[in-house]
Amino acid sequence: MASVDTIPRLLHDDPAPPADLAVTALGRDDRPVRGLGRGMVLQEAERLAGRLHADGLAGRTVLIPERNGLEYVVAFLACLRMGAIAVTAHQPRPGGGGDRLAAIVAHSRPAAVVAGPSVLETIDRFAPDLLAGIPRVEYEAPADPLEGATTLTTLVPTIDPSIPWPAPEAIGLLQYTSGSTRDPSPAALSHASLLANGTAMRGLFDDPGRTRSIGEPEGGIVSWMPLYHDMGLWMVLTALLMKVPVHLMEPEAFVMRPARWLRAISNTRAVHSGGPCSAYERCVEKIDADTRARLDLSSWRYAFNGAEPIRPSTLARFQAAFGPCGFAGMTPCYGLAEHTLLVSVRRRDDLLRSRVADRTALDAGRLEVKRTVEIDGGPEQIDGVPLAEDEVGVVPCGGAIEGHEIVIRDPETGRRMPDGGIGEITLRGPSIASGYFGRPEATRETFPREIDGEPGPWLRSGDLGAMFEGELHVLGRRKDLLIVDGRNVHPSDVEATLESAHPAVSGGRSAVVPIPADDGDSSEAIVAVVEISRDTHRTWRRDATTRAEMSKTAVAGLEAAASRHHGLRFARVLVVPPNALPRTTSGKIRRSEVAARVRAGDFEDLLAD
Repeated sequence: MASVDTIPRLLHDDPAPPADLAVTALGRDDRPVRGLGRGMVLQEAERLAGRLHADGLAGRTVLIPERNGLEYVVAFLACLRMGAIAVTAHQPRPGGGGDRLAAIVAHSRPAAVVAGPSVLETIDRFAPDLLAGIPRVEYEAPADPLEGATTLTTLVPTIDPSIPWPAPEAIGLLQYTSGSTRDPSPAALSHASLLANGTAMRGLFDDPGRTRSIGEPEGGIVSWMPLYHDMGLWMVLTALLMKVPVHLMEPEAFVMRPARWLRAISNTRAVHSGGPCSAYERCVEKIDADTRARLDLSSWRYAFNGAEPIRPSTLARFQAAFGPCGFAGMTPCYGLAEHTLLVSVRRRDDLLRSRVADRTALDAGRLEVKRTVEIDGGPEQIDGVPLAEDEVGVVPCGGAIEGHEIVIRDPETGRRMPDGGIGEITLRGPSIASGYFGRPEATRETFPREIDGEPGPWLRSGDLGAMFEGELHVLGRRKDLLIVDGRNVHPSDVEATLESAHPAVSGGRSAVVPIPADDGDSSEAIVAVVEISRDTHRTWRRDATTRAEMSKTAVAGLEAAASRHHGLRFARVLVVPPNALPRTTSGKIRRSEVAARVRAGDFEDLLAD
């Protein structure tokens, strides 16, 4: 038998009992209602792979615009099994989403689309011309109902010898990154890269718990993150590689009621789950004490926190709120689609901590740590890690995963920075993508064959960071950096200050962006766009007098905080309704789009006369 060099081969060659629960869909009570056993998942993937192979789709792009369901999992595994290039995406929704899908279809030019009939019907309803001329493969998973059941359909998977295994260097996935909505970047991930990152994650997070019956499953993963997003998809693959069940929740369920996410973890006794930092903040704000009292989060040992800047205050507040529920598993991490996913992560036995750095040194390009604070959620941390005005908190994201390298470089010269020096995060290792599909210039720029005489291939992340005591500290995007009086000011640092500067904006989000100055010269002006909270928005709509009074103090408070903490003077402060800021699929603010909308005057400024 050939060596194990792809994920499907590993799943077949290192099997779990076929009756083990592999994947479930969660119901309204946040418990599994439909599911597939391990053997059934692999057998269904093999059958669907046979259909795709017979249609001549090996080596060609196949679009999977499914929801967070069992069909997505089977379709993705089927594409990997028979050598198609999976293109993960989402269907358009009544409120939008069609522009991004249209851009993905136009770029990837899929040879087929695989989805259930209801999904295809939805696409045709909201974007009737989108899939014109693309052959369709309808697929519905034969899932077992789990409520009240005592057995699963047990099936020992068999390999179809007529379907060749794909080569490890072949492209298995186009992971469209969360950049521009109309022109997303397609990271081309080989089977070798997928396997390298997956096995590294399995080695870090594998757990001895196994599910042997369907009753109350133990030790799995709960995921509400969209499966077209790299973090969501890799929760599924990690679960399969670790031989534990993954329980899928619709993203909208979390957005509408964050308590459902934590209740699903409590109900299933999940060990792994995660999301961006803003998701944890949302849980703190929206889940009341009565609901918290009914949660048991003691099983949740790996709470992945990534995909956007991680704030020490959020970690401390979440631990304070949910520590009494048994929670003690916050796991800061860093990853990106061009690296398949995971780059670095806090190890289980390491203390959860924040580093307090000198703000002046940070602006000058150095991470000078003044002290390290253990985050335990104690009474003194209810409002976050205490900081002086000349201090800023940063969260370490652990060291590189096994077999991979993180190097901080001067973004202009490419030279390695010393410990504590702030520069561009560059990466080397088997998880790096082959490049951007169909974009040779972008590939040469982002995936250089060597940097400063050191052979690669390397990945230039575009992110700023620093290494300190062997751990990575992510400090924002290089292109977002603000230059103020010769100082480097990180917008995420300013935004964190603004979001705690006045009660009216507590619970909202903000974006600080540069725009061309009004005088037409080469200088830039800095604009703050701040969302108010839903509660504040309701109050303002009911009472114009309160709105006028609060708005004056809110803007004054924001301007004073920016001046005092960062030496910034805003050209404008726009106060906008909740959810007005454009976000990526993982919840990050799209600063470039914010700047474009400010220039175009597209925001509804609630304080405008």
